[in-house]
Amino acid sequence: MTTKDPLPSGTPILDRVAPLPEPVAPSAGPCVLLGIGITLCGALVALLVLRHSTFVESLHKWALSQFEQLFPDSWISAGIVFVGVISILIGFSVTAIHEPGHLIVGVWMGFRCSSLFLGPLQFNARSRLSLNPDLRSWWHGGVTLVPDKPEKLRAGTIAMVFAGPAANLLTGCAVLLLPYRKGFFSWLFIVASLLAGVIELFLPIRGPTFVFDGRRIWMLLWDRGRSERWLALMKLIADSRDGVSPELMSPDLLAKATAVRDDSADTVTAHVFAFSAAFHQHRDGEAAERLEMCLAHSAQVPPVVREALMSEAAVFQARRRKRPDLAEQWLAGIPANTQHKWFRSRVEAAILESKGDVPGALGKLGEVEAALLTLPRNPQRENLLRLLQRWKSELGRLSGEAS
Repeated sequence: MTTKDPLPSGTPILDRVAPLPEPVAPSAGPCVLLGIGITLCGALVALLVLRHSTFVESLHKWALSQFEQLFPDSWISAGIVFVGVISILIGFSVTAIHEPGHLIVGVWMGFRCSSLFLGPLQFNARSRLSLNPDLRSWWHGGVTLVPDKPEKLRAGTIAMVFAGPAANLLTGCAVLLLPYRKGFFSWLFIVASLLAGVIELFLPIRGPTFVFDGRRIWMLLWDRGRSERWLALMKLIADSRDGVSPELMSPDLLAKATAVRDDSADTVTAHVFAFSAAFHQHRDGEAAERLEMCLAHSAQVPPVVREALMSEAAVFQARRRKRPDLAEQWLAGIPANTQHKWFRSRVEAAILESKGDVPGALGKLGEVEAALLTLPRNPQRENLLRLLQRWKSELGRLSGEAS
């Protein structure tokens, strides 16, 4: 249920009075729903088959002939490898049809493509090919389409979301109706395409890195608040990837993104943008409240995001509230083997700054800069480096005032 609660009056988690929520264990619900969907489809096919005995006999003969062709006696091991590789490629082709379906209709409806990934491959708007850094999403695909005017694209968004599974259903049916004798791999493509389309449309599944299209369509049709939040987040994320500074983010988009608060990763993402904008505009009271909201819902986000939030909490306490003691408590909670070592280095810089050790803080920021320079060169990285230079300039002014 969607709630529109007011911003909290205090910041107990940020101030270490209340504990950070424990991460939510991965739910088996999506896997169960997916298994049920596949089982029901299989049961329906089996029921149709069993009602036609002559068809069963011909199907049995066809299966035997296909097996003999795929796995000849002298090449069983090689045949298994061959079938496995081609099956993976067919699965990849289903994804490669699904995402361009979203892309083509989305662009037609007035969206702008920011990025596209297909398994391990990622493409950005500048036609650069790179490796998808999120290993959890290598088994599927995704396209980031940006609405230039989110408030006017609701119907177009539904068409864009529907286009992905529709592309799978259309290609599956097209191959099925083609007048040629179909072999094992043709039937595998047909079944995979039809299953992908049906499952995407009718199973309301959400995972840590994906949301099935049917769930998105349902939201767009019946939940205006969450729809507006999702569209606003799409634009904010694209602006961030394009290198827009936090304080220049659209206030209207930030308001729509943070208007609905529920126990979801979208709530965290929206308030991260709002916190960053308020922090860099030196509206510290609002920044603290926004960061508190992120921390309160941090059980829903991946570990690396939780670590980033802990780093932000520590830096805020040290730099804006001059509480190095609380910053050190937050630092102690960040794992020593965190995915990004600079999460800890920036906290150490903030603590040294709050204690008046400007040279030490600058040294730690040098470590942060070295780490950032190892990231792929893109507008996001350049924006992080600009913000880091701003911090170093502020430290330089402090050093000048002290002398």
